[in-house]
Amino acid sequence: MNKRIFIIHSWDGYPEEGWFPWLKQELTEKGFRVQIPAMPEPAEPKIEAWVSHLAKVVGDVDENTFFVGHSIGCKLFFDIWKLCTSTKKWAAHSLWLAGLHL
Repeated sequence: MNKRIFIIHSWDGYPEEGWFPWLKQELTEKGFRVQIPAMPEPAEPKIEAWVSHLAKVVGDVDENTFFVGHSIGCKLFFDIWKLCTSTKKWAAHSLWLAGLHL
């Protein structure tokens, strides 16, 4: 299976907190390649820095790319989708949990 899932942590969060490791294990057992990238400066996030960082981590996006966002991670996806309108490349799937509006 070539399906990739990227779980994006919350404001002031980190990859090993809360339910992130549990979800990664569950999805990995089902055959997904799962990454939980540590986002830059989580205590004082700058959305532009997060967009740039995630773009480098993810690379090309296709129908086998999935995202799970929590808190500011949801805002990150919204901003990435705005950028995607110019390139016509979209993630096929996303799940937003407890989104944060700034």
